[in-house]
Amino acid sequence: MRHIHLTAAAFLAGAALSGCASHEQGQITGDGPSMRTAHQALIDGQASTSLAIAHGVLDRQPDNIAALVQAGDAQMAMQDPMDAEQSYKRALAISPNDVRARLGLGKMQLPADPKAAERTFRAVVTANPRSAIALTDLGVSLDRQGRAAEAQAAYTQALAIDPNLFSAHVDLALSLALNGQAARAEQMLRDAAMSSSSTPRVRADLAVAQIAAGHGDQAVQTLSADLSAQDTKSSIDALAILQPPKK
Repeated sequence: MRHIHLTAAAFLAGAALSGCASHEQGQITGDGPSMRTAHQALIDGQASTSLAIAHGVLDRQPDNIAALVQAGDAQMAMQDPMDAEQSYKRALAISPNDVRARLGLGKMQLPADPKAAERTFRAVVTANPRSAIALTDLGVSLDRQGRAAEAQAAYTQALAIDPNLFSAHVDLALSLALNGQAARAEQMLRDAAMSSSSTPRVRADLAVAQIAAGHGDQAVQTLSADLSAQDTKSSIDALAILQPPKK
């Protein structure tokens, strides 16, 4: 089994799914039904709807921290990092220690500078040692630097705090898939893909594990649930590097 850097595989798996929401962003508290609806819309891949709801709240309450952070999360999902950064920074100007805003800024750093993202996430974890979401994000930044063992330790620590944190389960499984434990990861991701919390991104991660385990036909079926035939073929071709060598 050939080991491959998480960044490349995550990009390949998600390239055709760039409009979809990522894993859950954390619990929203004290923000009323509107913000819970916005949060769920983002999880469901409806970033523009999430952003519209957040902006509606901000029209009435310009200093609503949850709405500012939700707007930032939606703007990131819509590939609008400049506006997302402004939203997060507005939230931090009001509440400098807001965990979700600080994590949002860290996620913005991930693609270009995972080491900087690691520093951001470590600072959040230091201030909030029982934040399972921060530990999960820290794990992602470590995986993107090729530090799989440390990343998996962070995911495991997150799950010890919150055994039901879906993103930690999925990110741990993807890390295992890309580091020689494809069979175990495939089972974990199959369970995740069948859950009510599943998203196209989770199914794409399952396809990564299936290919790494040598189950290319199953990966085609998994991706076909969300992609056109052409996009499925392109994704499978791009992920071919993960296939185990033929005996």
